[in-house]
Amino acid sequence: MKKIIITCPKCKEKMKIMDKVAKYRCPNCKEVYKFNHFKRGIYKVSSFFKGIIQTFKDIKFNIVTKYKNTKATYNYMKQMKKNMKKNPNWSNFHKEQAEAKKMKQANKPRFWDRFKK
Repeated sequence: MKKIIITCPKCKEKMKIMDKVAKYRCPNCKEVYKFNHFKRGIYKVSSFFKGIIQTFKDIKFNIVTKYKNTKATYNYMKQMKKNMKKNPNWSNFHKEQAEAKKMKQANKPRFWDRFKK
């Protein structure tokens, strides 16, 4: 059986009780609290709506987070593009890398070159 947290009606302190119909004593003020079927039903309904509200809060948080991440990525890419325009060598970086790779392969002796002598 799972435990639930309720507030004592007399001292307004929180207390942990089992999720079953019974009498419980508050550990702070020693008041006896009767947890009956009606109170259990009200607790179940209120926890259901609290769960729905929490779900909507989580959805809103996720949407806001994704929007902020997208905005940050856009600003980063915009800054990169601006920096690439200022540096003329940056746009040729990949082309220079490919040319360096071709030159490295061109200088490498081939297998059949050994037999041409």
